Amino acid sequence: MQRDFKDYDDVISGMLIQLAEIEQSRERENTRMDAFDKRLALTIKRMVKAESRLEASEKRMELFDRKLEQSIQEQKEFSKVQSELNRYFLNAIGKKGKNGK
Repeated sequence: MQRDFKDYDDVISGMLIQLAEIEQSRERENTRMDAFDKRLALTIKRMVKAESRLEASEKRMELFDRKLEQSIQEQKEFSKVQSELNRYFLNAIGKKGKNGK
């Protein structure tokens, strides 16, 4: 009978060792998962900041595009007026040249 107790003692001690190893393994996993969660949260924060910067950049580009379009329109109008003014002076010079001869 004493031998049976030794076998049980060995089995129980082996099981306790296995349980301790399992517990340590789970603690290591929990630690790794906590670190992973922190990295994930940091990554999400960075992505949100990057998205905000991108949106702000897009708004600036839209404003720039509107100003550029307005500038192009103003330049077209100026060129049209300048062209008409040049035509007027060329006609006036041409009439003076005909009258002067």
